[in-house]
Amino acid sequence: MATTSNILTLLKYNCNKQKTNMLEYGQFADYIHRYAQHHIEENPDLVSYCSADYKMVLEAELNSLVADKQVAIVSIRNKDFLCCVPYFIEKYNEILTSIETNPLVPLPNVNELPKQVPHDILTKVEPDEIVYSRLQKEELDDKKLYCIVFGKNFPALLYPSNYPMERLVQICLKKVQELLHKEESHDYFLKKLTISNPGKELSIKNFFTQFVQNPQAALDVLKTSGDTFYYWSQMCYFLKQDYTKLKDFTPEDISILQSVAIIEVATSYHKSKTQERLAQEAAFEQLDVLMKNPPYYYNMADIVKMKDKNGIPLLGQYKEDQLKEHLRMKTTEAPNNQLPDLLVFKVSNDAGYYIYKEKVVPLILRLANDIRVLVREALIKSWYHRLLEYDVLPEMRENAAFEDCLEREIASVEPILHALLNSPFLQVVSLEDQSTGHIALYKDGERIPYSEILMVSRQEILADAKLKLPFWYSIPVISLILKLIFRKPKDKVKKNKKESVTLKAQEEVKEKEREEFRKRDEDDSVDPLKARRRDLRKAAMEIEAQFVPENSTLDRELKGYMHEWNDRIGKQNYENLGEDVDALIRDYFRKVLRTLKADTFNAERISHLAEALVDTPSMMKIKNHPALKRYVELYILKIVKNLPSN
Repeated sequence: MATTSNILTLLKYNCNKQKTNMLEYGQFADYIHRYAQHHIEENPDLVSYCSADYKMVLEAELNSLVADKQVAIVSIRNKDFLCCVPYFIEKYNEILTSIETNPLVPLPNVNELPKQVPHDILTKVEPDEIVYSRLQKEELDDKKLYCIVFGKNFPALLYPSNYPMERLVQICLKKVQELLHKEESHDYFLKKLTISNPGKELSIKNFFTQFVQNPQAALDVLKTSGDTFYYWSQMCYFLKQDYTKLKDFTPEDISILQSVAIIEVATSYHKSKTQERLAQEAAFEQLDVLMKNPPYYYNMADIVKMKDKNGIPLLGQYKEDQLKEHLRMKTTEAPNNQLPDLLVFKVSNDAGYYIYKEKVVPLILRLANDIRVLVREALIKSWYHRLLEYDVLPEMRENAAFEDCLEREIASVEPILHALLNSPFLQVVSLEDQSTGHIALYKDGERIPYSEILMVSRQEILADAKLKLPFWYSIPVISLILKLIFRKPKDKVKKNKKESVTLKAQEEVKEKEREEFRKRDEDDSVDPLKARRRDLRKAAMEIEAQFVPENSTLDRELKGYMHEWNDRIGKQNYENLGEDVDALIRDYFRKVLRTLKADTFNAERISHLAEALVDTPSMMKIKNHPALKRYVELYILKIVKNLPSN
């Protein structure tokens, strides 16, 4: 043994050397004194045991070990003896290890503890407490000798803390297996299980046969599915029922009862873990479904807030670290060198957004369609004002400058679209896209121009801007003279290429809306009905930010979602379906509005109202329900925002 100053190690070493479970106090003290004197040069920490008061130093050390249940001091015939817990831990570990190869050896129980050894050295625990905790997180050490108490019917089990709980469960399974191998026990318990489960004879026989042949495999089935838990619990119940009727227990009978009790707790643990795992899998499946719903792109903050169908947050059904691992696997694992199902893209310096691969192209088309008219009208208006001042911008003449102009507009108005169009995975996604109405975003290895994506033409925009000019701008001579007179010097012309004309147009619309709301609210009197409508309008304005992105408008979002759920072919059919749905929403909400109050009008209430309407038979025929639900929410918001004052 290497030189040490650890008293517990020296005590255990002496017990093993003398093959005894306790040492006489005085003899051990003298041994420590001699040991310290002999090894003081090798280990200076032993100096305190070389002094004249070494017994006091040893007593203080032993008292600390007694408090930790590592050592017990026993008085026998006026002499003090030391019991070393690590010695017993090692001893019972060896017994349990031997049972692994010979299941007929009884499990160690508390009655086998030597009479002189006090039970104070034992750490008493309930079966469910120790089995659950150690199966959950196994921590092996030689500090505790557990006494697993099963009640008054049969003795407690001695279990050393350095023996894995999983191996103890396997020993218990082998003991019950050994019992059921006997022909009379095999037929008897199989018959009891079969009688108690009429109509399930085949599944009972399969379970019983599997357990008798390979109990660990039967337990593994429980770990993965949990379907056999009922059979496990019944078998344990019948075994306990028969053995507790015995008046005199043999060591083998006690071992069977102890084994059944351990198996019961272990199967209950694995059942709960299986249910927890299945619940987590269901929650992750629900998460994947929600992430495929509009708006299709979500950051971590959005994902954390997601709720299931019952309105219960998904975070709680799984842990945050499990969520991160799930997203990591979804964004990294892919078969056959393909892109993973879930992709990540960034918008400037913001946190990353997650989007499913199959939703990338549809989202690009939808966003491009949403902003096409907005960008076109804003450019016409901007170019018209420039032409009025006889100023010609580069984007009016050159296609390259026009494409740069469109990129600036897209980046300002719809950063998500700009980020997707410049993402590294877009080309592969476009090639893999086999959806209906597939549109090629790449030609000859190059992404198609922004003008093609937005379906706008430089010449058409310029022509429309010129049409708005006064007639004399089209007369060459007059136009040239006026240009020389009124055109401002170049250094006085305010040009800001990074500024988005579309964004400015949007801000003007929003400011106009806010001004209208202010005027309408000022016109409201103290009339209760008018006051209630005013409060509802204010609430709608505050809630709007939760439904409408900062760089978008309510009407634009409504149009975008209508394109998703309205699959009618033909302009008339498309408009008719849209009008029918709008009418249904208005009729439905008119009834709700009678009792609706501003303090209860929030995003969650809107979501519940929309869900209730979408689930009605009239709406069930529409296929894309997530997009339809979002449209209903936005339309309800629009109704409340536009409530009249009178």
